[in-house]
Amino acid sequence: MKKRLTFQCWHCNREYSLTREVEGQPRLLVECPYCEKEGVVDLAPFRSEAVEIFKSVDPPRARAGQNLTLPEVIPTVQPEE
Repeated sequence: MKKRLTFQCWHCNREYSLTREVEGQPRLLVECPYCEKEGVVDLAPFRSEAVEIFKSVDPPRARAGQNLTLPEVIPTVQPEE
């Protein structure tokens, strides 16, 4: 699923918005349009496990998934070299 996200550049501290695919991606590489520095976003801290339980005549079954709870502005960090 693509979402419009707002990032804060690690280098110039300016905020910018980009559309990114966030499903299944633990890390994103983004480029600041102002200073053109590349930044890394780790989405792992914003993920939480979710379990849906379905009630029916059959034995109970559950489906596990992940919820992504993102802040309004997502900080970026300098990529490791």
